[in-house]
Amino acid sequence: MSQINTLLHSLQCLLPPNQIQEIVKKYNVCDTARKLTVYEFLKFSVVSAVGQWKSYRESEDQLAAHSELVAVDHSTLSKKARDLPFSILKDSFHYLTQRCNRHTRRQLSLPKASFATDSTTLTVAQAKLPWATFRGGKSGIKLHVRFHLQTLAPSQVEESIAQKHDSPWAETLLPLTGITVYDRGYLDLKRMDHWEKEGHGFVIRLKANTILSRSKGLKRLSVDDSNVLSDQSAILGSGKPTTHRFRVVTFTDPQGKIIRVATNVWQTSAETIAALYKERWQVELFFRWIKQHLQVKRLYGTSPNAVYNQLFGALIAFVLLHWLYQQIQLPWRIASLSFTYFVRKLLLGQLPTEVYLLLDKLFHSNQFG
Repeated sequence: MSQINTLLHSLQCLLPPNQIQEIVKKYNVCDTARKLTVYEFLKFSVVSAVGQWKSYRESEDQLAAHSELVAVDHSTLSKKARDLPFSILKDSFHYLTQRCNRHTRRQLSLPKASFATDSTTLTVAQAKLPWATFRGGKSGIKLHVRFHLQTLAPSQVEESIAQKHDSPWAETLLPLTGITVYDRGYLDLKRMDHWEKEGHGFVIRLKANTILSRSKGLKRLSVDDSNVLSDQSAILGSGKPTTHRFRVVTFTDPQGKIIRVATNVWQTSAETIAALYKERWQVELFFRWIKQHLQVKRLYGTSPNAVYNQLFGALIAFVLLHWLYQQIQLPWRIASLSFTYFVRKLLLGQLPTEVYLLLDKLFHSNQFG
């Protein structure tokens, strides 16, 4: 099964067993399992996500058919998922993103490094996750994501139950440098003043009832076919308004809907600010993709460890697939494969021979720094 070999080979090269052992030691976990070690469980988590296996019971049959994976019964899988601290797979995911994202940047006409912060909610029947009750007879969890708009991959992910509001996670997901795009759910005027003081660049959508005062129009260059309606500076809010003035850009989206964003980015055109907010849609496409192509909507277990181990395993699978896809883009542009088409052909073992030869050469080059 060359498609599984390719995926697992990339895992071993980018996230080798010795690195996993370092992470395991960090959490004082004694990895003494005879067969289903932490690394073997990681391999299972990746392959089951990509294969969209439906349960631990189905996984038991699938494992027996894969020579590259350790065959264990469903109760062993369930116990491992329940008892293994999910922080180990979470740290593994973040280690992997740091290694992979450095060499997969796309060129955008946008200022500095650009990110989008947003969340996605996964819901199940309330009885399945009683520790994460949500609403409407449902339980739910959230993944809060900082998404790199140059690499088109997540750079940080945090977990919570679905009842938690998005806004407080903005600080946790704050990048060290660059500009972050937020939807209106993250709007907090006091925090905007703090970010301005700390030098954190942002673009955030304003709510319809956000009041602007002492507004001043900014000088604009004439741009053909511009979707920008206005570009001004203003104090935001009433009662407890912002201390600083912020730039407010109003523009229309492709459907003609009027959007108003506030930013502390001044040295760029209003059209670029509008384009930067438009790029936020990439994180929504990422959420849609993992829900359609990885096993994240159907949860195997019921404990927090089991749930989050499954989700971080799926995120690791995404990063590996995305990295493999990026490796064939520059040297083999003739392929012109979309990411979804590439993944489908990879899993079916139907990629052209040239692609497998290219990846095999890469695996043996030891250039993974």
